[in-house]
Amino acid sequence: MSHHHRPAASPYMFSMRELVRRPGEQRQASESFPAPAVLGTDVIGVPEGANVELSASFESVSEGIWAHGTVAAEAVGECSRCLDEVRLEVNPSFQGLFTYPDKQVDDEEGEPEDVYEFDGDVIDLEELVRDAVVTSLPFIPLCDPDCPGLCDQCGARLADDPEHTHEVIDPRWSALQGLTETKES
Repeated sequence: MSHHHRPAASPYMFSMRELVRRPGEQRQASESFPAPAVLGTDVIGVPEGANVELSASFESVSEGIWAHGTVAAEAVGECSRCLDEVRLEVNPSFQGLFTYPDKQVDDEEGEPEDVYEFDGDVIDLEELVRDAVVTSLPFIPLCDPDCPGLCDQCGARLADDPEHTHEVIDPRWSALQGLTETKES
């Protein structure tokens, strides 16, 4: 369990006072809280208020604080083929370096990835967690990889009726169809 003073602003914020500028010092934190905002995309995501389990390790290094851990939650969305609800357990890991305001991290390609600013007091893991969750979610959520979707004629769920069909008249014969309908009456 966690043994730290956490600012009330966000469940993703952790005080680093006891680790700052003490290379080699480490600390673990484990939190469970309702998601303060949606974590995900318009198609699928962890809904606001859903339970989020956050497990993090913090290590003081010369440039700042190295943070890594995992987040576990349930994402909810809809199947992009049949529109049924999709529920998906997500458990991505995250990592990042939070640099002190006076430290520069050299990177050959300019702006390094996984490096975040840190005021020297409080670390906010929200961006790290959000990025980890979003990249772990499917781009096109499906209730089942073989979901047949909906009928393009009437919208019926094809999984419920695999034999579902519509009589399709070739438009070239539609004029003749009118002849048979008048003879029958």
